[in-house]
Amino acid sequence: MQYALQRYGQLYFVLDVSRSDLLGSVLSGVRTGIISNTLHKPLKVRFYGSGEDGVDHGGVQVELFANIGRKICDPEFGMFTIDNETQRAWIRQGYRDGVDRFEVIGSTVALAVYNGCTINVSFPKIMYMMLLGKKPNRPEDIEDIFPTLAAGLRALLSDDIDVADLGLTFDYTYTSFDGAVTIPMRGRPSPALVDENKREYVGEYIEHLSYVTVAPFFDAFKRGWNKLMPDKLTRLFTPAELMALTQGLETQDYDVDELQRVTQYDDGYSPIHPAIEWFWQVVKSFTAKDRLQLLEFVTACPRVPVVDGISGVTFVIQRNGPDSDRLPTSLTCFGRLLLPEYRNREKMEHMLRTAIEHSKGFGLV
Repeated sequence: MQYALQRYGQLYFVLDVSRSDLLGSVLSGVRTGIISNTLHKPLKVRFYGSGEDGVDHGGVQVELFANIGRKICDPEFGMFTIDNETQRAWIRQGYRDGVDRFEVIGSTVALAVYNGCTINVSFPKIMYMMLLGKKPNRPEDIEDIFPTLAAGLRALLSDDIDVADLGLTFDYTYTSFDGAVTIPMRGRPSPALVDENKREYVGEYIEHLSYVTVAPFFDAFKRGWNKLMPDKLTRLFTPAELMALTQGLETQDYDVDELQRVTQYDDGYSPIHPAIEWFWQVVKSFTAKDRLQLLEFVTACPRVPVVDGISGVTFVIQRNGPDSDRLPTSLTCFGRLLLPEYRNREKMEHMLRTAIEHSKGFGLV
């Protein structure tokens, strides 16, 4: 038995995960993998004391990365901030707990991609531009995370504003843990913004926002990323392709007919069972937001895989007893919806809506 466990560890990168400390245990495991140079081995997820092994796409790994992505970007973790308008995450300016965490985060994100999973982070295009060695310096580069700022900087470049009247100088100000911090973009004294230098001002402002003020942390993130995704591989993609590969397709909806076509059934259900016919009628009446909530409820991730699209999703509907007042539940690590045989379509819709609107969690069982 001991030999088998040792052999198992030699063949795979075994990521031991604690249900009670999901983020901490994952980051600790990835840090160990960096030190031991074992991240490149096929990934297996195992829970403390349970002996569970991770499975391939559609299983524990998919759900793990979906939940880890949320926790990484959670402002309470302190490493990223979330823009209120776009809900995208960017490196916290003024972060001061050291750069080693960012290296581990970079390797964690790359670990998902390396193992064919998407990770539910919400990074903007500039993250992937910079991983490709490109320097963001145009308003359109930051539009997907800071649209209001991008519009303001674009207005500066137009002929509709006399920028000299704004009283701006080549200074960049951001908010850190200690309050506002102002740094000169061109040394002291800072030149005034005038029509002749406004293009340089906009470019340098975006460079400070995206890189200069977070350089040590982004560089650490990239070092971690490169442990599994070296530059020669990363540069095979455009920023948009790399973003989709990492985060999944940020679709506003998906083809329900295609999902219905690939869905499997268990424990007495079939495509022509009345409860299943009601189920699909209800889903097709859902809004796009409702359908994405359903996808997340069953698979843990609201994003469609970039490879194979919705047809690549594992989606199984299993009968969970006769009509009752129990809500539908799910085994997200297996892409399995546990659906009681409700007595009519109206009840089916009520119970399904209630379930998907109020249920969140890491349902590994």
